[in-house]
Amino acid sequence: MAELADALRGFVKGEVFNDEWTRKINSIDASHYALTPSIVIDPADENDLQAISSYCYNRGLPITARGAGTGLLGQSLTEGIVIDFTKHMNKILQIENDYVILQPGVVKGVLDKELRKRGKFLPPDPASSNYCTLGGMIANNSSGPHGLAYGSIINFLKGVNVVYSDGTVDSLGENDYGSRYARHLIDLVSDNISLIQNGYPLVNKNSCGYRLDAVINHNNYSPQKVFAASEGTLGLVTSASIKILDIPSHRSLIILVFEDLIAATSSVPRLLKCHPVAIELLDSSLYSSESGRGSSHNECVVFVEFAADRLREVETRLSKCKENLASSCRHVETANDQMSVDKAWAARKGQLNNIMKLTVGSRRPVGLIEDTVVNTNFLPEYVRFLLNLYHANYLNYVIYGHLGDGNLHTRPMMDLESPSELELLQSLADRVFAKVIQQRGTISGEHGDGLARLDFIPKVYGSPIFSLFKKVKRLFDPACLLNPGKKIPVSALMNDGI
Repeated sequence: MAELADALRGFVKGEVFNDEWTRKINSIDASHYALTPSIVIDPADENDLQAISSYCYNRGLPITARGAGTGLLGQSLTEGIVIDFTKHMNKILQIENDYVILQPGVVKGVLDKELRKRGKFLPPDPASSNYCTLGGMIANNSSGPHGLAYGSIINFLKGVNVVYSDGTVDSLGENDYGSRYARHLIDLVSDNISLIQNGYPLVNKNSCGYRLDAVINHNNYSPQKVFAASEGTLGLVTSASIKILDIPSHRSLIILVFEDLIAATSSVPRLLKCHPVAIELLDSSLYSSESGRGSSHNECVVFVEFAADRLREVETRLSKCKENLASSCRHVETANDQMSVDKAWAARKGQLNNIMKLTVGSRRPVGLIEDTVVNTNFLPEYVRFLLNLYHANYLNYVIYGHLGDGNLHTRPMMDLESPSELELLQSLADRVFAKVIQQRGTISGEHGDGLARLDFIPKVYGSPIFSLFKKVKRLFDPACLLNPGKKIPVSALMNDGI
């Protein structure tokens, strides 16, 4: 590795690290996985990235892009070379009236502050917004509480500049057929449009597999959208053009307390009729099922936000919400100004961070089934199913998430050092994912697949669509050098002759 590092330093303008400390801190992310990279590079610019990619391509060396390391499933972990965009490629290049052009290392919180000065915002707002990068958000197709009204980052991605594994530079954008990669991708999707339309999950948000369903929409071609949720397996995004919106003139937030999770999830159809921009569930932090009895009598909190440019519209929706839910819950607080609404959401993010730090002895919240999405009409039945699983196995757990999208984040408290509990986790995942797939849901709404959910992707889509995924990988990264082992198992590509 010392030889390789010295060779890279000969032409890389940025920094090349092969010391134990740098490799160690890049060996983990927000998941429970750990893989130590051979080398970590902070490229200075796109030219650096081209040179690095070309050099590695000629020597068969794998490359993995990394942002802030907030991935929950090992997306940016590798034993190969890590490309860290946060030090140099972290600039907002251009802000226009309806879009922004930025580099992948830009932190979402930094972008938010700059946009706020202009009365603009980028709606996807994951809990890690204060430190996650836009490159990582694109790689995972991140969303957040306001996905209900605005969608995920894929809905805002207008164009990307990328460097492929061989060092080739490319640009892909709306209805842009200049790139041969774009043309081949559009042809592949066009030839299989019926299969794709009938085989994808019927949900509002999805980060599982490759988002081929977003490439063609009502005769509009969006080849750049295949990079959303691709986890850096197709190309290295060097800059992106992202749509931005005007901040609504008026916002209002109501906090509701329900008797239990079933009551909260059963309320969603009535809440949706009030047209909120967010419906957010937060349980009582930690449910205990040690007694083997249900936890359905633990209260849970639901945040409901309304936003519009006309005050009367917000007031009407808020009033309707109170009226519709008066008999099934109690309302504890209403925030009607920007500062109060922001403060409430900040408190909510703080509570989630506290949840993630919970431990019970050697057990902690484990992420694998933590990002499922089902149709909102199926939520009560799905929650009952989850609770029964937890109680039958005497597991403590947390449940929170984006109710309006049917996106639940749930984590059992488990000891991953215990072989029997690892086996139990796999069993839980098999049963939960089978239930979700049966309902045409997705196993990953906004957190991606990473290492944890790799083997479940074919079960979500079936062999015909998974075969398309392999063709997409071969199109963009024929040597399988970009973040190998993510989205498509390396063995599956090797069996096809790669």
